[in-house]
Amino acid sequence: DTDTDAECEETPDNIEGPFWREGVPIRSDMDLDGHEGTSLTVSGKVMNTACVPLAGAIVEIWHAYPTTVTVDDLENADSVDYDHTSEEMEYRGQMATDDKGQYSFHTLKPGWYLNGSSFRPAHIHVKIWVDGAEKLTTQLYFEGDPLIEADPWAKQALEVSTTADSSGALSGSFDFTVD
Repeated sequence: DTDTDAECEETPDNIEGPFWREGVPIRSDMDLDGHEGTSLTVSGKVMNTACVPLAGAIVEIWHAYPTTVTVDDLENADSVDYDHTSEEMEYRGQMATDDKGQYSFHTLKPGWYLNGSSFRPAHIHVKIWVDGAEKLTTQLYFEGDPLIEADPWAKQALEVSTTADSSGALSGSFDFTVD
């Protein structure tokens, strides 16, 4: 971008939650263990508030296990969970942005889990690191998830719109802006 007066709005932060783990593996494919679920690819870029793409930024993600249960069947379903302790660190990974600030990862869409007596909407936790410094902790939610409205942490600015291909695999894009 050659416009030196350009400003990009900083991505809102969101709760880290209790399930972050240090030392996640470097990988952009989290669909490794043959679980059932909906294929999901999310891509985008990381940039600063002057809209300059940030090469080498680290995008770290983690999320709950996938589910094949629909939101209409949650009353009769078991809550999913996170991988808290395994060496495999399922559904956790980190990747560096390329020279254009772009990232992409593939996983299975996370399931809903109980938080007290209510289910949380499906979401992916994200941390952005630039030059070794944590710049953002947030969550991505999925546009149209009926549990968003009742969730105290969900923010419309953090919703990802997805499209499905002929096999049902979802893809979406989200750009992060950090200070």
